[in-house]
Amino acid sequence: MASPDRPTDRHTPARRRRRSRPGIRAAALAVCGLLAVGSTVIAEPELIGSHGGSPPADRPCALRAKDGVAMSEGFPAHPYHGTGEEFAPSTGKVRALTLLIDFPDAKAPYSARERYAEFFPAVKQWYASASYGRLDYESTPVLRWIRMPRPFSAYGIGRGYGWDAHTEMMRDLLKVADKSIDFHGYDLVNILVTPNAGPPADEAVLSVTWTGASAATTDDGTHLDKVSLIYGHDQSGFRVLAHENGHALGLPDLYDAEDFERTDRLAGQWDTMSLDWGLQGDMLAWHKWKLGWIDDRQIACVTKSGSRTYLLRPIEVPGGGKAVIVPFGDDTAYVLELREPLGNDKDACRKGILAYRVRTDVDSGKGPVTVEDSHPATGACDFSSASFNSLNDAPFTPGEGWNDTADGFAFKVLAPDAAGDWRVRVTRR
Repeated sequence: MASPDRPTDRHTPARRRRRSRPGIRAAALAVCGLLAVGSTVIAEPELIGSHGGSPPADRPCALRAKDGVAMSEGFPAHPYHGTGEEFAPSTGKVRALTLLIDFPDAKAPYSARERYAEFFPAVKQWYASASYGRLDYESTPVLRWIRMPRPFSAYGIGRGYGWDAHTEMMRDLLKVADKSIDFHGYDLVNILVTPNAGPPADEAVLSVTWTGASAATTDDGTHLDKVSLIYGHDQSGFRVLAHENGHALGLPDLYDAEDFERTDRLAGQWDTMSLDWGLQGDMLAWHKWKLGWIDDRQIACVTKSGSRTYLLRPIEVPGGGKAVIVPFGDDTAYVLELREPLGNDKDACRKGILAYRVRTDVDSGKGPVTVEDSHPATGACDFSSASFNSLNDAPFTPGEGWNDTADGFAFKVLAPDAAGDWRVRVTRR
């Protein structure tokens, strides 16, 4: 996981670091009321995308990113993915250079090939599934341990280590690797650190991603400005790298960096940018849309008052309607999507309509996404985590619904249609 040092802009280096996992159970979410409205309902459901074309040019549901907000959940005013930009490309071929390092005081206990196999091809396959094939993750490994010139203890690497320590490491890395390794032409760099460097991951999680500025520059002018470092043996397995690379693509942390137990009242285990060791290993529809993995025509944008019924297909599979979005103002939107135990979510223990609120004015690591819990008094699949299970049964099933009286928004889940798409009736007052 990760949290920023400071608000991120195109010129400021940002650290996204992971948090250790305490074993204290968070309190359940407050009870949500069921749908209680009397609006007229369209007789036949609207199949998202069935009318062709795109939403209006201003894309009212694609809320703009907020200036000064660390990794805002909003959409940027201009593209900022690609060569020379703050974040790596999120569609097409993404080229990662993957290096393995050890230290004089922490020599690798097994081969570089074994360490690399802990993450690949699993990360490549995970991104292929999550993006419906739109992101072709190509990792080029250097399958040998690169011995750093100084001991691990010399760098002062600890939980929340800073930019100066990272800069020292990257400059030392180039001292021993620049002449033999061509860094040119890659979108990001992965550094798999020997797992015996530093404390075990369950004591202090050190894995981190740095974007936004170059820590070092190679002899041919290549900047090390998008770097993910993986330490220890994380309980997330390969998904720790999928999470860290998510930051390189521009996604924020959905857990609470200051009050970690509160994460179970935020996004829980429903996105790998929240609890990446959780049951639900995929990403939210909002993130998939923002990264270009979901088309505008697969989004139903509800800006007018009234009631309408929509069809949703699971986000874990390609095609069909993927989300109903109801924006309020320029910094808040409610999102409805269908989650099922398929693909990257194969271990999910409850299927149904996941409802959550997105805030573009909330920093990474402070809760920009909040899931509404259909069963706030209970949890599910307690085996998945000692502390973060109250949202595992959050999805709404047929007959269930929710009513936000403050914003004037409500929905009710209806029975699926004959093809298996789920119907949800949405009312905006």
